[in-house]
Amino acid sequence: MTKKKIGMIIYANPDYYPPTVNAVHLLSEHFDIVLIGRNCEPTSVTYPHNVNVHRLGNYSSERVRISLSFNIKLWEYFKFIHQSHGLLQEVDFLYVYEPFAFIAGYLYKLRFNQNIPIIYHCHEVPDNLSPLSSLTGWVQQLEKLWVNKVVEVIQPEKERAIHYQQLIGLKTAPIIVPNYPLSSFFDFDLEWNNLIHQRWNKPTLFYRGSISNNISMFEIIQSLKLLLANTSTVLQCNFVGFLNKNIGEDLDREVARLDLKNNFSYLGRVTLYQDVQKVTLSASIGFCLYKSSSKGTQYTVTSSNKIYEYAACGLPVIVSDFPNYREFLENESWIRFANPDDPQSIADAIKDILSNFEDYQKMCLAARQAFEERFNYETVFTPLLNKIISLVEK
Repeated sequence: MTKKKIGMIIYANPDYYPPTVNAVHLLSEHFDIVLIGRNCEPTSVTYPHNVNVHRLGNYSSERVRISLSFNIKLWEYFKFIHQSHGLLQEVDFLYVYEPFAFIAGYLYKLRFNQNIPIIYHCHEVPDNLSPLSSLTGWVQQLEKLWVNKVVEVIQPEKERAIHYQQLIGLKTAPIIVPNYPLSSFFDFDLEWNNLIHQRWNKPTLFYRGSISNNISMFEIIQSLKLLLANTSTVLQCNFVGFLNKNIGEDLDREVARLDLKNNFSYLGRVTLYQDVQKVTLSASIGFCLYKSSSKGTQYTVTSSNKIYEYAACGLPVIVSDFPNYREFLENESWIRFANPDDPQSIADAIKDILSNFEDYQKMCLAARQAFEERFNYETVFTPLLNKIISLVEK
């Protein structure tokens, strides 16, 4: 029997959004997928055979696209809408990500198929709406106009959902689907106890993700300096992820100032998702230290997939000591809290994790167990998947 077909839209490269990739894989077990994104950044994901991926527009980097003029951005967006509508003619359901994709999908509904159900998944939350002098501002106004007409709105984190509901005027609270990793992407054939011994014998501090002033990049390095001044243990710190030129130069200067060239490495931007897991598995402690610079960085306890990717790799994690982090993760034995603005607080958390091997081993195994039992995408996405199946099969 022919499967029903779902259209999924994101106005970006879908490969760079793990929760989107996860949802595509789970939905593809039940439906054929038309996945529409933009032709930007290198591709890095292999999708199931019944997922037809369309990357629209001329190829360019996201950085180049951001710098384009208003008129060029508007023209590109109109082209994206027109092309995507041509690809959605036979779909039975729409699953759209973020405001630009939502507007493209809702315009399709208005123009071609009044009855098609739409689920709107919104990861990001701005502090405030953008001005109408920007394309984003106009898109947000249309979002406010139409958002209450979709089947469900999805957010990845409770505080984000509350802020988004107030900001956009949503009448019904969003469903929370955390950005946890997919179990099948972290199915390792490992001897965990041997790996944990290796980590203990060569302690490596590790950060994965975008590197910017929104994270404690300098404070982590400064905490490393504090630790090395008080121990004979050789410590290494590695960063992996997107890093622009200016931030990279700032990072190099701080490493040089603290004389840490032999203890710190930037490993580049690892394109393939599975390759990031290899360097994560070899680390000893993971960092998720956002600063309180915006609501987008404060409200990250279940929207930051990196915490749970560390857990999937059996790593203890140091997170920002924010109230929502405390509320959600207080009872997790593999979590330690630190002030993201205080190198000494970060150093103390590291020392606590590395103070005793037996306790460290328990933390690693508890992190992996928590991922397997609770913090995986299959667990949190299943209720929404069941709802989509019931809607499409009506």
